[in-house]
Amino acid sequence: ISDHWLFTTCGASGPYGPTQSQCNNAYRNSNLSVIVGAEGILQGIQIWRVPATNTYSISGYGAAGGKGGKNTMVRSHGVSVLGIFDLQKDDTLYILVGQQGEDACPSTNDVIQKVCIGENNVIEEEIRVNRSVNEWAGGGGGGGGATYIFKMENGEPVPLIIAAGGGGRAYRAKTDTFHPERLENDSSIPGLNGNSGAAGGGGGWNDNTSFLWSGKSLLEGATGGRSCPQAMKKWGWETRGGFGGGGGGCSSGGGGGGYIGGNAAVDNDPEMDGEDGVSFINPIGTLYTPALKVTEGHGEVDIRLHLNCSHCEMDECRVDLETQKVICFCEPGTELAEDGVSCIGKYVLWGRLPASEPVVHLPLSLVLSVVTSALVAALILAFSGIMIVYRRKHQELQAMQMELQSPEYKLSKLRTSTIMTDYNPNYCFAGKTTSISDLKEVPRKNISLIRGLGHGAFGEVYEGQVAGIPSDPTPLQVAVKTLPEVCSEQDELDFLMEALIISKFNHQNIVRCIGVSLQALPRFILLELMAGGDLKSFLRETRPRPNQPSSLSMLDLLHVARDIACGCQYLEENHFIHRDIAARNCLLTCRGPGRVAKIGDFGMARDIYR
Repeated sequence: ISDHWLFTTCGASGPYGPTQSQCNNAYRNSNLSVIVGAEGILQGIQIWRVPATNTYSISGYGAAGGKGGKNTMVRSHGVSVLGIFDLQKDDTLYILVGQQGEDACPSTNDVIQKVCIGENNVIEEEIRVNRSVNEWAGGGGGGGGATYIFKMENGEPVPLIIAAGGGGRAYRAKTDTFHPERLENDSSIPGLNGNSGAAGGGGGWNDNTSFLWSGKSLLEGATGGRSCPQAMKKWGWETRGGFGGGGGGCSSGGGGGGYIGGNAAVDNDPEMDGEDGVSFINPIGTLYTPALKVTEGHGEVDIRLHLNCSHCEMDECRVDLETQKVICFCEPGTELAEDGVSCIGKYVLWGRLPASEPVVHLPLSLVLSVVTSALVAALILAFSGIMIVYRRKHQELQAMQMELQSPEYKLSKLRTSTIMTDYNPNYCFAGKTTSISDLKEVPRKNISLIRGLGHGAFGEVYEGQVAGIPSDPTPLQVAVKTLPEVCSEQDELDFLMEALIISKFNHQNIVRCIGVSLQALPRFILLELMAGGDLKSFLRETRPRPNQPSSLSMLDLLHVARDIACGCQYLEENHFIHRDIAARNCLLTCRGPGRVAKIGDFGMARDIYR
């Protein structure tokens, strides 16, 4: 029996869910088999039967909202909710996977596309004259659909997890305001739709609406709302909400779906984003991680067997893929005892015997004979080895380089936890050999995640805290880069290589590695938190505009350039090649005065460095 099931939109997008044929095609090479509802409130909903009685972790990911016409930098992310539930064999789960709200741009309509690329300014002119938009309405993104997982009891749907969709972005961007994720666990609170204005509010759990541009609740079919009537009438600008109750856009953004739908702006404010929906977890389950805004596209549902590690001393474990047995983890410097549960210390001194073992004294002549024989053998082997290396050095280097490029060798090096970096002296760091033992392992119990920051090269990136740092008694703010549990061998090797690279640096203008957490899944790299974000976005947002000079002085720019140059000098002095020094790969400690720029993201350096 498989222990992992991943449900997607089956390739569907927009306001309506997938069909049976779409899901048959999407899951044909997987372990997944579903029935897709074809009519009524179950249309587009995937129906799955639980294969065995067990404890399951269920992760729901709501869909992101659509981008606005001039508000294209960052989507409003969908929310993730992870809960633990006890399920019985042949229980039936009903799964609606939320779909992303539609973007305002680009468009196949020539007139709309000119607005997208800035060649048509009729909306801007109406905003300048009237400080609002009426005639030329449109350009806001559709709200993202929520992801619903529910059961049927006595013919009535009962929600287990609802992961809210993100609100649609408005036509124009304004200063970001952070809205924390909202989560309910009380089903007696009404699951209402969000308020609709010119744009549609998001659909809730069991409400009703008569507006075509509002997202529908689950009990109405959860279809996404249409664009506002004026946008459709004036120029056919269609920015519909995603399946899962996303509200349709106008000049303002549509609300996201959820247990309670997200509100849309009361008037058609071209700078007012739609609100995210409210997530939900049934109290019969256990919330495993806090609700976090992480999804950048369509939603999904991940169901897997939940490991109970409470019997382990560290409360952390994994499943051996070959034997299917649960193996407990131990802290560095300890090893698993024979009982498979406790952790015991390792012997530090070679050759040291337990106190209970008697010490045997060998005859001196025998000891001298053994030592002499060993020395002679070592000299012979050393001389032979030098001769072989001297005669075949070039051929062996070529063979080593070919072997290092093979996936089999990389995987074996990963499993033995040692990676050599000194075979190529042109690109090694200070000519040293690096191994996993050089990395500072941080126990998973000392790490707590606070909120999502976005999606990185490998997986999600979170803001978090680390406790128990010897040099700092207070919890340390960090950025946590994650590697998904389901990944390729190459991704796993690249993730480890990036940790090894960053851990070597010690400079005020290089992002500092706090430590790693590789003994539990998903694996973490802990970096210092750079609250100012990336340099490219910062420079874009602070560049001068008509009637609005830049807040940065020439001295500020020179300080940033100096910081990056100092970091480059440090890398050059250690014979290290970065290959991708760019503003997007440089981070700031803060956005105000006193900011320090640091070089980060060594992804392009991995191949050369290896």
